[in-house]
Amino acid sequence: MSQSSGVYVADGFSEPMSAQYNFTNQYDLSKPDRAMSSYARIMHEHTKSQLNTATDSARRRSTSSSTSASTSPGLSRTSVTSTE
Repeated sequence: MSQSSGVYVADGFSEPMSAQYNFTNQYDLSKPDRAMSSYARIMHEHTKSQLNTATDSARRRSTSSSTSASTSPGLSRTSVTSTE
């Protein structure tokens, strides 16, 4: 395991130690407006993707828990009606 120029290296696998390392290697810092715009667009898409994944997962959990509750032996759903 070694470390050189801000990169963690172990068993032939290397990973940057900081987000700044990735940013400076992927964006042209001589054009900060363009770099910021590109980064913001990428992060917006990433956030949308994460939100969609979380929403889909919550829907699946909600659907499977209501399905299992209605089909499990010993569990029943009852409705309550008002007499007023």
